[in-house]
Amino acid sequence: MKFSTVCTLALLASGSVLGSPIIEHRSTTPGVVHFPIEARSKPKERLARRLRGRDSNSTVAMTLNNDISDGAYLTNITIGTPGQSLRVQLDTGSSDLWVQSSDNPTCQISPDFCATTGTFDEISSSTFTSTSEDFTITYADATYADGVYVKDTLSFTGISIEKFTFGLATNSSSGLGVFGIGFDTNEVATTTYQNLPDMLVSNGLIGVKAYSLWLNDIDASTGSVLYGGIDLGKFTGSLATVNMLPTGSIYSQFLLSLTDVAYVSGSSSTTILSSSQAGSAINVVLDSGTTYGILPESMVSGIVQAIGSGQYSQDYGLYILDCSLQSSSATVNLTFNNAATLAVGLNQLVVPIEYNSQGSTVCALGVQPISSSSTDARQSATYLLGDAFLRSGYIVYDLDNKEISIAQAVFNSDTTDIVVLNSTGVTGESGRGSSKTSAALALRIPGYSVVVCVALVAGVFLL
Repeated sequence: MKFSTVCTLALLASGSVLGSPIIEHRSTTPGVVHFPIEARSKPKERLARRLRGRDSNSTVAMTLNNDISDGAYLTNITIGTPGQSLRVQLDTGSSDLWVQSSDNPTCQISPDFCATTGTFDEISSSTFTSTSEDFTITYADATYADGVYVKDTLSFTGISIEKFTFGLATNSSSGLGVFGIGFDTNEVATTTYQNLPDMLVSNGLIGVKAYSLWLNDIDASTGSVLYGGIDLGKFTGSLATVNMLPTGSIYSQFLLSLTDVAYVSGSSSTTILSSSQAGSAINVVLDSGTTYGILPESMVSGIVQAIGSGQYSQDYGLYILDCSLQSSSATVNLTFNNAATLAVGLNQLVVPIEYNSQGSTVCALGVQPISSSSTDARQSATYLLGDAFLRSGYIVYDLDNKEISIAQAVFNSDTTDIVVLNSTGVTGESGRGSSKTSAALALRIPGYSVVVCVALVAGVFLL
């Protein structure tokens, strides 16, 4: 996602961004669908972008591949009949799918880029239908896409969903479309419609509106998203489940309370944020569409001070650090809702952002600091935790139960052990991830279908 410092301040000032389940096992193996995705990012352009059947026990797998040159998480889809190939950015922070129209003038300016990501020609599809509703989405950095809501057949890796609603952009500031998979209450449409999580359930492809995210190591070539289930092979320890926070009276973002932050290096621990201090907690969105993080300046500077080095760059809006910290074993420990703790490796937070004139790599802490004019403004704002933080965790987004479950990710795991979720949510079952065992596939799936989205991509951010 994209985010400029000025737009970040404006958004934060406005304050808007935003039971014990049963898991069934059986020995039979249902169909698993792979949904390829590639990761791309450019740090100065993508710090954050924010906008205002069959039986029910299956999973669908989504594959993500690491594209070092651009660093957004991309997925390959086809739309229409016959299918037209497109590549779009996967985003848990928004809720609409939109793609470029073949008539979009942006693609006349950047034909090479649009040739890579693809455009959609509605005239060539026999199943295309338009609607009377305009599609307009504007992000906080002033990037936008305008067009109309339309419907057509969406397909990926053997799955087809007819009459899928999406935005067809006839004008935009970017050549890259976005596949938002958040709450339908976060759609920009006047009236909510069934987006991907909704349609996967209504078409009997999964039993519950829930998916798990495993971005994997910063240098890894693949990670995974799994719709309708969890993969015990991708995390260690038990999943800790916490309640999401509503925005006003509705749930529209994956919003949690960040109650404690500590920098841990060896036996030394430095407190950055403490729940023992009244009113210190801040609200954060767990957003895979954001490359880095956006946190209060006092918190970011506290982390840099604990590291012991770092120089703020006005050009990047980030703290420049020595690239040797990419091999550090230190962690930034985040605790949510006083209940779930995630240890984020410093080696995942220190990211390469550019080559200097001497050909050496420039590295930065992947967190954009934002100043708040007062304690009230700080507490009412909503901050973002993007890929730089999420890589260290195995994150389960449960839209039905309004819960998020968190465990420590196992990097480069070659084990797959899938458990299908039902309507009661996520258990605290322990992960069994290992990066040393031979490749194994152990599907343990109840009588439902599960949409398993396997092989997500971790972003390495180079210009």
